[in-house]
Amino acid sequence: MLTIQDVLELDILSGAKVRTAKNKLSKQPVEWVSIMDIPVENYIRKNEFVLNTGAGSGNNMEVFHQFVESVYESGASALAIAKGKYIKDIPKSVIKFAEDKEFPIIEIPWEIRFAEISHCIMNKINREQNQEMQLVENIQQTLLNMILNNQNLSKIADFVAEKIGKSIIVVDKANDIKGKSMNANDLIEKWNHHTATKEVVSRISLKNSQHPLLTRIERINLLNSVILQIPIQSTNRFQGYLNIEIKDETKVESFLSIQNVSVLEHASTVLAMWFLRENAIEETKMKLRGDFVWSLAKGDLSSWDQKISQAKSLGYVLELPYICLIGTPENLQELYYRNYSDSPFERWKESMLHYIQDEIFLVANMAKQKVMTTDHRNDIILFVETSLTSKSDKVHNFLDLLNRRLNKLLPGVILSWGMGRCHEGERRFSESFLDAQKALHIGRKKDGAGCCTNYEDTRVERALLRIANDKEMSEIVNHTIQSLISYDEQKNANLMETAMVYNANQGKTSQTARDLHLHRHTLLYRLKKIESLTNLSLFDPEDRFLLELSIKLWKLGEASAE
Repeated sequence: MLTIQDVLELDILSGAKVRTAKNKLSKQPVEWVSIMDIPVENYIRKNEFVLNTGAGSGNNMEVFHQFVESVYESGASALAIAKGKYIKDIPKSVIKFAEDKEFPIIEIPWEIRFAEISHCIMNKINREQNQEMQLVENIQQTLLNMILNNQNLSKIADFVAEKIGKSIIVVDKANDIKGKSMNANDLIEKWNHHTATKEVVSRISLKNSQHPLLTRIERINLLNSVILQIPIQSTNRFQGYLNIEIKDETKVESFLSIQNVSVLEHASTVLAMWFLRENAIEETKMKLRGDFVWSLAKGDLSSWDQKISQAKSLGYVLELPYICLIGTPENLQELYYRNYSDSPFERWKESMLHYIQDEIFLVANMAKQKVMTTDHRNDIILFVETSLTSKSDKVHNFLDLLNRRLNKLLPGVILSWGMGRCHEGERRFSESFLDAQKALHIGRKKDGAGCCTNYEDTRVERALLRIANDKEMSEIVNHTIQSLISYDEQKNANLMETAMVYNANQGKTSQTARDLHLHRHTLLYRLKKIESLTNLSLFDPEDRFLLELSIKLWKLGEASAE
């Protein structure tokens, strides 16, 4: 970093005299040089070394004083005044103002040409910038080599921390620490407190810089420190943050020098590469795990020993008792259009299914249960560890916890669940999967979207499904209720529902009318209509049984009521 002190050491400025703020000379950076007169407006850039003759003031020292104030307010690093023709002596009011503001004012002999001064300073700036650029390029190459050599994030964080002189941590998009520098214990403690308490902090984006990275840096005021957050992202995919602790708030601006910002920019790029590589590895592992879980569900022909060996390589334990759950999101397309997502539906759906699976693993950790999961088409398939003593209860508790979390995190998503049984033997997984499939199918037909159906609770429905496969039974069902179906479709009369509620109430008209919110005369009209359409008597127990059986079979969707 070139400073005012470096500029004053140039041979051409050997005759210059510093009038104010001598203590700032070695601290104040110089990034530009210009020759400026009235009006200043917004022509001066931050950290600019300004040269002036005083000609624009026209011997009016009050106007000159205002000019000096404008130069200071513009963020200039110093003002060099050619003493002689227009400014005989710098006014005391100007000297006092500059001293109070710690703004360097420098007298230079009238005889020295500004063009030569400007040329010498720019050469010095260019040499400094070339050296900084070379240094930054070396840092970039070292960082790339660290990635290629599979160095972990803490090694990379250590290297970057050494170059910028600050402690740093690298966090992922869930705010979990993935890497840290050796001197980051204090920062880690503050960050863990922040994430544990979910403390609301002020977050400010730095917008006042020409460097593109600084427009994306955010600062957090956290426990008497400033945390600068450099986003880590690639192809618009956010990966996490590079967090830097600045213990003195007044040092933030000076820390964000061109060199430090360049180092941070390269570090952010390299860290994005690290996350991309890790994500690719993790996605490959997830695919392998998913394929393995699907092979268990299908009941592939590989030997049990091969399955156990493959499971161990993927971090699974097959020897435990498991129950299969199948979940179907019922309204993803509706939510997609309601939320106006920019992503294509299939990609959005895939991300939603992955999000649900992430929650499954989180709940499994909370419940201390092993779980194996994958998604297939529109279904989420998981095998949940259970116990030999309370098989269904443990899985029910798992599912209750999962549903509570999903209802909170994904409001509006409707999930239907089917639960299998816990089997033994080498085909235990495929048999539990088939159970869960049947339970889900029956539950959706019987109770609709959002059902949660245990295979053990579907004995009646499974018995009915056996009956429904009989051709003669299918003909009986069609003959019995086809007229009711047609009438309901044409008149929206709900005769089918009326018959089922009437049967459930064992023929009690008053209770049935209350349950259906109907006037008693309206109910009696409906009952007569049912009898006339079906040629059955609702006072005959056998006719009522046939009617109820036919409607149940039709609702299961197995008897084609055409």
